[in-house]
Amino acid sequence: MARLAKLLVTALLLLGLALPAGADIIQVQSFGPVTPRYFPNLTFDQYSGNVADLTGITIALTLSTSGGLGQVDNESNTTATVNVDFGTSGWLISGGTVLPSVLSSPSTQVTAVTSGSFTLGPNDGDGLGVQSGGSDYASLVGGTATNSLSGSVPTVGWSGYIGTGTFNIIGYIDTYLKVTGASGISQGSTPPTVTGDVTVTYQTSGGSASTPEPGSLLLLASSLGSLGGLAGWRYRRRRKQD
Repeated sequence: MARLAKLLVTALLLLGLALPAGADIIQVQSFGPVTPRYFPNLTFDQYSGNVADLTGITIALTLSTSGGLGQVDNESNTTATVNVDFGTSGWLISGGTVLPSVLSSPSTQVTAVTSGSFTLGPNDGDGLGVQSGGSDYASLVGGTATNSLSGSVPTVGWSGYIGTGTFNIIGYIDTYLKVTGASGISQGSTPPTVTGDVTVTYQTSGGSASTPEPGSLLLLASSLGSLGGLAGWRYRRRRKQD
């Protein structure tokens, strides 16, 4: 009997090791497909669990862009070699909650872009601004690109995320065109199409749910098998005695 109890305790301990004690709470709100400039207004639920279990709050912004057209036109009288990044950019605006600083500033915005390099001839006299055609003009067709950025909410800002209500996060999604390598370059664009999502994760002391290690599952199966075998042997023994 003592051996049976020992095996039962071992099996329960292994079960506790093999299975996750808790899981992070993840909310994802998506938007698109849309054409920038666009301001998605997304609603999320506050954390209503045990505050003592909350160990962190993270927010992530993901952008996927495709299509559109970036254009450059040389206005100088000399040949210019330029690097062009074209696609979509985005950052987040608070709807009343404190956001990670890396996501709430245009200087650290998320960019999903297609890149290209071009050598433009001297200005061909086609006038100021982007004039398609000619040796002083080039265009970059937007490809398909995805990028994301995440950050942690400082603990001083957690109060806005805790409760039984909701809160909003607003996105600032825009066409992105950056030209480097030369001055005197006119720029123009046809907006791409963008889809995206914002993810809010409440990290808990239980940790993220994960797949148990194969070794833990093997030990668990072995112990349970031994337990079942011992129970069967004791049952057969009692029947013979009767």
